[in-house]
Amino acid sequence: MRRSIGFGLLFAPALLAACGEGGSNDNTGGGGAASSSTMGSGGAGGSSSSSSSTSSGGGGPAPDWATELPAGGGWTELPGSEPFAEWAAENLMPKSGYVGSAPIGAVRDAYCNPVFDHAGKAFYLFGGGHSDGSINAVFKLDAATLKYSIVVPPTPPSAYPPAYTAPNSPIVYPSGATNGFFQTTATLTDPADLPYAAPFAAPQASHTYSALSFVDGKLILHYGPVREADVVSGTWTYLDKDTYGPQLVKFNPNYHELVLQSGTRTANDPATGKAWTTLVPGDAGLNWRNCVLEIEPTTHKIENVVSAKWEVLGDSSIVVGGPYVYIFTPTKSGGTATTTRGWRMDKTTRAVEHVTLTGDLPSWPEFSPKQEGIPVFYDGAKLNFWNYSVDADRDAFFRVDLEPKSGAGTEEDPYVLSSTREARAPSGMPAPALTYDLTYISEWGVVLFLPQASSKLWAIKL
Repeated sequence: MRRSIGFGLLFAPALLAACGEGGSNDNTGGGGAASSSTMGSGGAGGSSSSSSSTSSGGGGPAPDWATELPAGGGWTELPGSEPFAEWAAENLMPKSGYVGSAPIGAVRDAYCNPVFDHAGKAFYLFGGGHSDGSINAVFKLDAATLKYSIVVPPTPPSAYPPAYTAPNSPIVYPSGATNGFFQTTATLTDPADLPYAAPFAAPQASHTYSALSFVDGKLILHYGPVREADVVSGTWTYLDKDTYGPQLVKFNPNYHELVLQSGTRTANDPATGKAWTTLVPGDAGLNWRNCVLEIEPTTHKIENVVSAKWEVLGDSSIVVGGPYVYIFTPTKSGGTATTTRGWRMDKTTRAVEHVTLTGDLPSWPEFSPKQEGIPVFYDGAKLNFWNYSVDADRDAFFRVDLEPKSGAGTEEDPYVLSSTREARAPSGMPAPALTYDLTYISEWGVVLFLPQASSKLWAIKL
């Protein structure tokens, strides 16, 4: 697995093409039929829920696996689940021909985090990219049944043009035609290109970090060129080179129309559908990570840019908690990163208040290959940090009381929030791959988690 490269102030066209971020704007992504609801023994259906649906688990009682978990217990492996990689290997069509170091595992493990549809009670997985894997399918995990399905099929390797020999290769056809995604006969006109026409337009596989939203039956990727997959029709309905850059430069010309890059994180608000997304324009000296974008995913519009008045070091943790969006960033000393500070933003007024943490604080090796920041979720009362890459902390949460102990919320006198480490029973969970989010399913009182592509699902009840 390889970390994506910071692009600097100006992009080199060849590098843009290699990362799938070049070409002209074209929002007419085509699509093929979603995978059959009977495909394979684990298929849970080719259709999916929208943000207002009541699909499996959406409005009904908690499933048996959730009710059987002990409240306050430790992480539990769910025997009724199956490893994602094993299921996908049996159910992908076609089964082979994909490129990369770990084509199937990369969907989960290569700097990718699933996104949760709170109404439909399902996770959606899209990932891979760079040197890791070329499978660009969208997978669904039904949280109630613990079954996987394929809701947007992959581009078949037979449609890879000859120049596409690795997941980070540019999609260039024999005639030289390129627009940043796999094309069909609707846009390929040169006879030399037609043998490689794809059955539907689709983007390359990509890292996602945690920059996915799910709204109205559509998965939206905010990282890099904006892409949107309709999981009901099984099609890519929006494929764009750079949606956010031209909007960003209107807020501040110094943004230089950059796409969002490595480390981008999104906090999805289930109450409003808004995507609160960190502004990460790259790793080459551009630091606007103290900014958060308020995005309306259905229109791909940036409605506001809200910022705090201090520099951010590394990847921020971001979460919606009640009326606020909370952002936390680490401080670093002696090769160790520690979550010590942050800010909260009022979702209605956009007012910013600074916070600092006291008590038990999560720390991890600054250059950990498995942890770039710290996942955090809101359980309806407190924030919960999970320091998963440190063996001693994997069976614990750092719980943050959101009632300030002191302070005025200013930069000079921030609110002081208390953090307490809550240990749970030892679980034996395997070391997770890179992860950026944990999702609390409030109606069931549980967190459901896929540690890595080769593992079964694990869950914990608060």
